Amino acid sequence: MIEPLSLQKKGEVLLNTIIYPMLVHFPKAEKFAICQEIKQSCYRMIRESIQYQTALKRDKLYYLKQIDAELKYLLVLTSVSRDQKYITQKKAEQLQDSIAEIGRITGGLMKTA
Repeated sequence: MIEPLSLQKKGEVLLNTIIYPMLVHFPKAEKFAICQEIKQSCYRMIRESIQYQTALKRDKLYYLKQIDAELKYLLVLTSVSRDQKYITQKKAEQLQDSIAEIGRITGGLMKTA
């Protein structure tokens, strides 16, 4: 069985090892636009995973749907970043793979909720 705590940990690893190093290379004009949106989306995803852990059984699906929505939003922001050439194709694929992994965990938890 998938542990809900792994969802939070995966979000933290994504933020610390992939997103923060990637955002350093964005242009200064985007530091308070798309960079902030990407970070805030990750923060919201981590917050929702914490709330999921403490929620009542009837509310758990709500938080999982919120996490799923944030993951989709991160994919859109990744695509925009790649199209604007703020990140390379390789970095975009690495980020998409990590997001997909968290998405699989979320999907598995949705099935059990």
